[in-house]
Formats: sequence, C-alpha cells, structure tokens
Amino acid sequence: MGSRSRARLATAWRALRTGIAFAAFGLGSLWLAFVWLRVRAVLDRNRSEPWRRAQRGIHRLFRWHAHFVEQLGLIEVHWIGAEQLRGGGPRIIVANHPSLIDVVLIISRLPQADCIVNGTRAQSAWLRGSAGAANYIANDGGAHVVGEATRRLREGRTLLIFPEGTRSPTEGLGRFERGAAHIALASGLDILPIEITVAPRMLMKGQPWYRVPPRAGRYTLRVGEPLIAKDFLDGTESSVRAARKLTDALRARFARGSTNGD
Repeated sequence: MGSRSRARLATAWRALRTGIAFAAFGLGSLWLAFVWLRVRAVLDRNRSEPWRRAQRGIHRLFRWHAHFVEQLGLIEVHWIGAEQLRGGGPRIIVANHPSLIDVVLIISRLPQADCIVNGTRAQSAWLRGSAGAANYIANDGGAHVVGEATRRLREGRTLLIFPEGTRSPTEGLGRFERGAAHIALASGLDILPIEITVAPRMLMKGQPWYRVPPRAGRYTLRVGEPLIAKDFLDGTESSVRAARKLTDALRARFARGSTNGD
C-alpha cells in the first residue's frame, strides 16, 4: 500500500471516529433532556432551583464527552491556570471561540454555569430540552440580557460568555459584542478570560464535520489574568463609551494570543 493510500485510509478512519463522537454527543444530549432530567425532576420535585440540577447534568455530560473524544484520539486538551476555575461565583468568564467544542471543554470544568445562548440554537432538537431546563439566557438583545445576567451574578452564580457570538473566522477573531463589558460594568465584577488555541484547526465555522485534520487537534485553554472592569470607568464618561473601551481591551487581550493554530 502506497503512502497516499495509507494517508487516505487514516483520514477515513479519523472521519469515522469523528462521526462516532458526534453521534455519541447527540444521543447523550437526548438522553439527558428527555430521560435523566425528567426522572430527576420527578424524584426531586420538592427541591428548589431545578436549573442547578440541569446545569450539573450538562456539566457531567460534557465532562464525559470531552474525555470520550480524547480517548478516541481526536483531540488533546491542555489547561493552563485551571485552578482559577475552582469554586463558585460570582464571576464572568469570557472565551474566544475557534471551534465547535469550546463550550464542551469549558463547561466540563464548571458544575454551575449560566450561558447566554443564541435563541435559534437553543431551540435545536439537541439543546432545546437541556438548555431550557438549565434556564440559560436567550440572547434576544437589549437591556433584558444585561439585567438578567447581572441579577444572576448578584446571586453568586457563574456566567460564561463567548463575545464573538459564533465561531471565529479562519483567520483571527470575529467582532466582539459589548454584552460582556456591559454586564461587567453593571455588576462591578471583573472579567476572567480563557484564551483557546487549537492546532491544527478543526471543527471551524462552515467546516463539515468529516473534514478532519491529519492529526489530533491540540487544544490549549489558558485562564488569564482578570480584566478589572472598574479601571475603564473614570466617572466622567458614559457606560456606553466605557463598555466600548473594555470590549476593545478584551479583544486585544485575545488577539495577542495565537488563536489560529497551524
């Protein structure tokens, strides 16, 4: 067998394992939403905060899936500064979004995390049941999102935000929305950034799942130093201008890292 044939066979084998990983995630999501969460709701019907049970269930599913994908040899995951994620909130965690499974990797480390999700995506067959049970915040824009996120932070909860709103482009970063900055300024909390790099790039926006890289994607998730939100308020400018400055500083922080991989 020639080298080209071996390479094609290896690629087909990696694509098959990727398909298995996607199927396992879909089945796990359906089981969580329509079996486990419903059974637990009946057994724990006298307990308050059902959203907490759902978020912990999502955390366990994502932790299992991240381990499963690693065992399949599709990814390698390396954390730097993960000890900063221990404990609970209140805290605002912000990450860039180079690939499809970034949220899986981060929530696998967070037993409790409120997410701001695209309304259309949250209504997909895979996420509708679990996202609804977890009481994630639908991103319908406007002051409602900032107000609801701030209220939850004041209850001592963790908030996870991807300010690009979708996966990053092939080169560099996408446009950063200002929601994370407005929430940080309204709540008085700092922003804890997680810089994600993956090499070679995989599961990018617009990339079919079967278009696999030649080797396992090496994910590095670096928990950086917090951005101090109050440093962007001098008492004389509007919150809109302060949010713009904070967002620019946040994007510059991520841009200094290598987000493209190789």
